[in-house]
Amino acid sequence: MSSDRLYDAAVTPLGLVTLVAVALCLKDWRRRFPWLLSASLVLPISAAFVLPGLALTPFFTVALVLSALLAWDWARGRVALFSWPGAGLLVAFVTWVVLVTLAGPALFAGIPVLNNRDEAGGLVSLLPLAYTGSNVAQPAYLGLGVVVICFLATRERISTTLFLPGLLGCMSLSTWRLLHDKVGLPFPTGLTDSDQYLYVETTEYRLRGVFTEPSTLAHYGTAAFALSLVVLTIGRRRADHGAAWVPTLWVALAVCSAVNIVFARSGTALVGGLAVLAVVAGIVVVRASRSGRGLTTTSIATCLGGIVVLQSWGTIGGYVSGLFTDKVQSGSFDQRTFSDEFSLRLFLDVHGVGVGLGSNKPSSLWPMLLSCTGLVGTLLFTALVGYLVLGAARRVETLGAAVVVTSLVITKSVAGSFLSEPLLLLGLSVCAHAVAAPRWTTAPPEDPSLAPVTPARSSGSATRPSPGSAPTAA
Repeated sequence: MSSDRLYDAAVTPLGLVTLVAVALCLKDWRRRFPWLLSASLVLPISAAFVLPGLALTPFFTVALVLSALLAWDWARGRVALFSWPGAGLLVAFVTWVVLVTLAGPALFAGIPVLNNRDEAGGLVSLLPLAYTGSNVAQPAYLGLGVVVICFLATRERISTTLFLPGLLGCMSLSTWRLLHDKVGLPFPTGLTDSDQYLYVETTEYRLRGVFTEPSTLAHYGTAAFALSLVVLTIGRRRADHGAAWVPTLWVALAVCSAVNIVFARSGTALVGGLAVLAVVAGIVVVRASRSGRGLTTTSIATCLGGIVVLQSWGTIGGYVSGLFTDKVQSGSFDQRTFSDEFSLRLFLDVHGVGVGLGSNKPSSLWPMLLSCTGLVGTLLFTALVGYLVLGAARRVETLGAAVVVTSLVITKSVAGSFLSEPLLLLGLSVCAHAVAAPRWTTAPPEDPSLAPVTPARSSGSATRPSPGSAPTAA
């Protein structure tokens, strides 16, 4: 590993760009902020503001401003953030996380955990359990994520198109970095690598794009590719609202994502990606066969894909075999395996209670949930994600969101323990909107500026707001 340029200043150049974007969106923030949240995924881990022990990315910066705006509305009695189905599960999960994070380090003080400190150079090592900055930062990130979920849950006409600006920008920039690394095309490294984390460099070339390491690029690339497949086969007509040029952008997203996944050479993409591909293929075939929509496209794509695989079997087999062998024999594989096994033992040592969010940092999602939030937190998280994903999967216009969340959960089960991933939070937000949408087709709130405009399921007509009402994202 090697550390790239780090900013000592509180505001990075990216932070200035973020502030300008926020200022431009304030006038009509209810309609514009969903798209601003999506646009912030272009650089999902680069810091806009750097504080001691805490870095605010563009996504969380926008979420922080959104929190202030919603707090002002709440104080005036104009917003009800937790009146949608599933909000109870979300509140229960966050409440438990906060409680166990406050109590865990005190109850089990001194027990060995995997964590990083400044003196360790940012690397994870075995240390005695104590309160750290991560016990503040990670619940804070989660709290901001809750604000985003509740905000988007009460918006109307949100579809998977909301993912397109951020993911296309993110994947395009990562492909741009590939061209920079391979042919010397100028790349804005100073803008993208503005975080306070270490950046992974290996002897064999592996693309990390705008992320700190290739496995994180694999998370986003796999989710973007799966989302593109679903939209282009069975969800396009409802997701793009008839815009003729949108399918071209989805194709571009699929191509960039595939290229990035190949050059990332990540075991996460190999194992998790194959599982995600199997899930997506099942969803596409079942939905296409039941509805008849996209059946021709699916059949043609399957035939073409089969031909490509057969013609390139030697190359594909060599790539997969080499990647698998290199990964199993690598030091990172041993380290990840040790951290996950250690975390599972830690879960048993603390009797299933958990040591608090941010107290232990294993390699993958489920050992992190079990060791940090305990059995109760893990069950609540599973119930919340399952409820939202199943609700979104029932609607064509939000099926892509269910695929994004499913993809991230699967790939993070292989590697990746950060719970408040911006793409995961945005995916859960769109899923929350899917389960809440039928509720907004009933009687509107007393304040006409908050009345949602949602196509009525019974007749297909739309309920129009009164003059002065605030439109929101389509």
